[in-house]
Amino acid sequence: KVGIRDFLSLYVEQKSGKIIDKKTGATLGYHDGAIFYTLGQRHGLELGGGLPYYVVGKDMDKNEVYVTTDLNDRSLWKNIVTLVNVHWINETPIEAEYSIRVRHRAPLVKAHLRHEEGGVIVEFTNPERAVAAGQSVVVYDGDVCLGGGIVV
Repeated sequence: KVGIRDFLSLYVEQKSGKIIDKKTGATLGYHDGAIFYTLGQRHGLELGGGLPYYVVGKDMDKNEVYVTTDLNDRSLWKNIVTLVNVHWINETPIEAEYSIRVRHRAPLVKAHLRHEEGGVIVEFTNPERAVAAGQSVVVYDGDVCLGGGIVV
């Protein structure tokens, strides 16, 4: 079994970049590549100071990772996400409220689906924490899986 970081290291060049405090703009440390971090991540930052830090953003062009100690930082929470590469098992569902799973083994949450050119808009009934680009989202109607897509 290989961890995601070790797997990516086989294919992606490690490149040092800054870990920046979102609130102060201060450089708190350095990392080996922004690609190795995900929104909401807490472990693996190797920052001191006693308080846990959470990844709240990345600038891939600058290779910078932005962090905060505030678990309720607005950057961690999403009301709306867009899905691409959507695949429906049978027919395209109507625009309505459905149950959504945003990560493996996470509880189902309520959201409204809206179809737009190039994708599907998912508007959560309550904001969801750390929904990141590249993540799969699965749509259910009761206990029936309708399909899903990838967050952009």
